[in-house]
Amino acid sequence: MTTKCANLRFLLVFFSALILLGACEVPRERPLTGPVSFSKLPKINLNVAKIDVKRIYKTPLKFPNIEHEMPDQLLDAAERWAKDRLRAVGKYGVASLTIDRASVVEVKLEKASGIRGAFTNDQSERYDVVLSVGIEVLKATSGGQATARTTVRASRTISENATLAERERLWEQMNNEVMDEFNQDFEARLRRHLSAFLR
Repeated sequence: MTTKCANLRFLLVFFSALILLGACEVPRERPLTGPVSFSKLPKINLNVAKIDVKRIYKTPLKFPNIEHEMPDQLLDAAERWAKDRLRAVGKYGVASLTIDRASVVEVKLEKASGIRGAFTNDQSERYDVVLSVGIEVLKATSGGQATARTTVRASRTISENATLAERERLWEQMNNEVMDEFNQDFEARLRRHLSAFLR
């Protein structure tokens, strides 16, 4: 009888330990999807011999700017867009695309204080994104010229108890949303203002 009780006690301890281990297991974080790409979209053909992409914006590399900490930086994404979507199909002229701003600024938000603050998970930071891109086409032979520009803005907040992985997923989501909006808006402006140079 004593042996049975000892075995029963051992089994109870064993299964209790398994339950505790299962409860302590850290859930797997959803992996990032990787850099945004527009390579599957149709090319925008420009009647120029060359397309220059210039990074005018220089990230400060210090707070409150945090764009350099993002897995896929807006500067890279905007330059990738130009390479994915624009194609020079002419013999003369140059299209100069400039990335004038690609900033992500972190703004500290005020948290609840006192007893309420102890039981509340506040939104502790806000991320403000600005992407500004312009293009100028100069046709050497005809002397024609055209310009187009667009600026996209977005803001998102995050909870004070968010993990680094959750922040990176938020940054990725913001990046993708900004680039999707930029893609649609900038293409529409190209077709409106650079129609004489489209082929």
